[in-house]
Amino acid sequence: MMSFECECGNKTVMFATGDRDEQGREYIEIEDDERLTFTIGDKSVLFRCSFCGYTYRLEQI
Repeated sequence: MMSFECECGNKTVMFATGDRDEQGREYIEIEDDERLTFTIGDKSVLFRCSFCGYTYRLEQI
């Protein structure tokens, strides 16, 4: 399980589904997808807090 907490105090959890891909990596889902939205780009993933609108960027290395 992974958790996310925004600067505004919004908290949500991402949990493992039990399903795996061909390489054995487990899929995750967002506990409450109304609290957090994400956008997958070419080189990064954007996480946006639904309460305050703040956006975080996770860059691919």
